[in-house]
Amino acid sequence: MTAGSEPGIRRFIGGAQTVDMRRLAGTVLVSLLVLGTTTLGLLVSPAAAIDMNAVFPDLDLPGFKLTPFLTERAEYESNVFQAPSHAKDDVIIKTIPGLVLELPLGPHRIDLGMRAEFLNFVDMSKQDATHFFLLGKAALNFPGGLSAALKEDFAYTTDPPGTELTGRIRSTTNVLAPSVEYALARRFAIGTDYNWTHVNFDLASANGLDRNEHTWGLTGFWKVAPKTDLLANLSYGFKEFDHQSQRDVDRFVGVVGVRGEITPRLTSTFRVGYEDREPRDSDRTPYRGLVASGDWVWTPTNRTRISLVTERFVAESLFATNFWYLANMVTLSAEQRFTPKLTASARLFGGTNEYPDKASKVNGRQAWRDDEIAGIGLGIDYQIQRWLGIGADYTHTRRNSNFDNFDFKNDIVGAKVTLSF
Repeated sequence: MTAGSEPGIRRFIGGAQTVDMRRLAGTVLVSLLVLGTTTLGLLVSPAAAIDMNAVFPDLDLPGFKLTPFLTERAEYESNVFQAPSHAKDDVIIKTIPGLVLELPLGPHRIDLGMRAEFLNFVDMSKQDATHFFLLGKAALNFPGGLSAALKEDFAYTTDPPGTELTGRIRSTTNVLAPSVEYALARRFAIGTDYNWTHVNFDLASANGLDRNEHTWGLTGFWKVAPKTDLLANLSYGFKEFDHQSQRDVDRFVGVVGVRGEITPRLTSTFRVGYEDREPRDSDRTPYRGLVASGDWVWTPTNRTRISLVTERFVAESLFATNFWYLANMVTLSAEQRFTPKLTASARLFGGTNEYPDKASKVNGRQAWRDDEIAGIGLGIDYQIQRWLGIGADYTHTRRNSNFDNFDFKNDIVGAKVTLSF
């Protein structure tokens, strides 16, 4: 049964007014919450993040702050499973508690952010889920030009991963990335890094992608300006898959790029280079070609921020006999702060997925699969008080494939209230 034919659900079709009472109840609930918190925000004086030194004077850690927050969000999604037809829509109520920790330690710094997301679907309660996210960063700077960093990024979610898999798919991703950098001279530095990525899917049809990825890299930096480095990196890595060893690959990557301020108002982390991806124990198709990643951020005024993110990378695939596809993505976004409290944003994104192996038996067709992805996002945020903010956003996404059964379009309209203490 499609969402459009559910009993008791009446919609706007040809001007006829239709209302899902449960969806309306969820919307009214969030509207009342927005109205109540807005009124409260106008009556109560602003608050700040918790200064841990004020709470515990004996700590003697200047700048040590803890910011708990709580976001209540409601969103309407027109195509929950990103289906090509008979799309099912729903309203999702999200309760998002979390906290941010900032701990400067002289020349060193530790940052930690964690949050949970409790998803409640108004109609499809079987899709209810709990997500967990953690992001930790430690930066250590020692005398003599030695610095070290450690990054931990953990996500447990049912959001669709990448641009091939669709629907609600429960997955766990953990990334651990230590690095060390040493300044050999005033303009030259050398760095080494390691990246471990663990990916696991709960869905049996996707657990062929369960894997561990390991990458080691060596980077040379040349300082061309006080805040700008040119870089060259050589990396070796491999991927080992838990259930399908024929997917195992070795990777050799070489890139050049830029890091830091190009001008006082333009910064970049852009890298471009070449990847040689070779299957270990099979004669499956390798990849040898261009890869790129990173962003360019331009701030023409103190209130305007424009960024361009470009990506070209090899992603894992489950389509037909393909073990990978080549993803090309470009995202252009802009953020404008009209007043100290009012900010608007816009985003355009698009790209392609290119598959190397010809599909012989997909809906009776024989062809190489090619997808085109495009979308737009709009948002507005209003910070009523330092501890209280509200916002609304809209995102439209579509995928067009030369195999029609992979086409979809999806619209998400959301509203939120955020309390931070």
